[in-house]
Amino acid sequence: VGRTKSRTVRRVLCASFEVSDQRIMTTPAVRRRYLARRGFIRTHYYALLIILLLSAICCEAKIKQGSAHLTGEQTENTLSKFALSPLAQGKVVLELHSKDMYVDETGLRLHMYQDSDWPRVKRAPTCAEKVRLAKKSIPISFELNNNPNKEKLNRHKKSKSKERGLWEARVKTSIPGYGTDRPQYWYLTLDDCSLEVYLHDNQAPQMEYTLTVLDDVSGTQVSQDVFKEKAEYRHTPADENGMARLHVITAVVSFGLFLLIGYKIFTSIQTGGSVHAALLIMAITALCDGFSSVFELVHLAVYEDNGIGSYSLDALSAHFEAMSDSLVALVLLSVGSGWTLPSDVLSSSGGGSSSGGFLNKLVCGLRNPAAALTGGPAAMLAIGIVVAHACLAQWGRTYDEDFDCYHSLENPPGRSLMYFRIGLGLAFLAGVASIRNGGRCPASLLPFLTKFAIVGISWFVSLPFLSTFVASTLPYHRRHQAISAGSAFAQSCSIASLAWLFAADSDSSAYHRLSKVQGKGDDLTDMTSSRSGGHAAKSWRFGKTKVRLD
Repeated sequence: VGRTKSRTVRRVLCASFEVSDQRIMTTPAVRRRYLARRGFIRTHYYALLIILLLSAICCEAKIKQGSAHLTGEQTENTLSKFALSPLAQGKVVLELHSKDMYVDETGLRLHMYQDSDWPRVKRAPTCAEKVRLAKKSIPISFELNNNPNKEKLNRHKKSKSKERGLWEARVKTSIPGYGTDRPQYWYLTLDDCSLEVYLHDNQAPQMEYTLTVLDDVSGTQVSQDVFKEKAEYRHTPADENGMARLHVITAVVSFGLFLLIGYKIFTSIQTGGSVHAALLIMAITALCDGFSSVFELVHLAVYEDNGIGSYSLDALSAHFEAMSDSLVALVLLSVGSGWTLPSDVLSSSGGGSSSGGFLNKLVCGLRNPAAALTGGPAAMLAIGIVVAHACLAQWGRTYDEDFDCYHSLENPPGRSLMYFRIGLGLAFLAGVASIRNGGRCPASLLPFLTKFAIVGISWFVSLPFLSTFVASTLPYHRRHQAISAGSAFAQSCSIASLAWLFAADSDSSAYHRLSKVQGKGDDLTDMTSSRSGGHAAKSWRFGKTKVRLD
């Protein structure tokens, strides 16, 4: 709604209340009723405007748009990967247009490949060998359209006042999923094998395409490749079945943990006037994990309606998940190196001084975040972990614009994340070993450190192990769901375990009896270090509340 139109609508809505202002404002009671009614109308006016805008967004019906330029070196272009339901006859609508004529289009085809054949397709050295594995081949023929719409002209950066003709082709066909009683991936490619036979790249212009792919969920069975008479189509691929339920459960668990940690923070402030930073970090971690699921739920709802979803919401979901992962990794590394433990336990293993080599400074920084905030290797490591997770999440968006895939081993971002997690896991074990073998660790703490090392390394290697196991044992159509469910379970368990670590009572374990999270004062080593110029346990103050970093 434009500015002038907006004022007009408001004037019409409020006309009955804006007459005879002098008479209306005679008494305070009448004036309050007048202002209340005007506020009510304005509030509902803006609410109606927001609803209309959201409705306009959800009614958009295009699927995927892009560019394709075939050459002798790259004779095929993979348009999309889509998962069909069992016994489904999917529907494909492909619209192509180019500002230049495709001189020899006899070899131009839309090919469809099943997931079981796709690995062999990727290994095939020539286009001719690839297309032999296709389950369906559709020829494409262009026709000149002298009156294209404005959207198509804008994609080619052509003006209506100049040459207006575009070469267009439209293909509407089915995906032959009949006779298959399992969900299956289908890969759609645009190719021209004649380009690798003889050189005529200059006769194959760049093409713009709009691709619509729909899944059939009617459940009826046919015996041949035809459109079903009573087909029920939807935009959401079959591999997203059950994902909404998973995200709801994850969001409930994460927000539940956030409330429990928040209650512990509230009681700590009420009783002692202070709260440990570890509790705040875990509250933020649980909140990030919950928001990640909420954003993905909204993205799925919009995707079911228009086949596109919301790129921004899906990207936000991936980045909130990456932030939650990075915070868990940082907390595990810090606690594994001795953060929240008294200096008496760490003094002989390097915990009392930040001098020395790079590794010693790194361990000391992880044990004392207050000192690490001023700079040093630990601060660089913390920033590097957060930035690396964010970059991998965004890198994963370049491989699948519909749904987050940076956990997948099929893509370089997923593989990079696996190696990164394994490296951090090894560093975590080294930190725990330095406490155990430092010479001052109480015997009562050794069993807890062993269990903590097992739980921590399990989180670091859970995603690499899960991805490798899923890729080697499960069929294609089950991998996305298995990895999503496994990673969500591992993340929820890690947040719950760390929440217990920092929020449980002091008699819960040997760690809790020693931990500074419980609000204990400085031990003798801490006070001696402070008086001699060493790092004291620092804190931040927000009004009357003190946030401890010891």
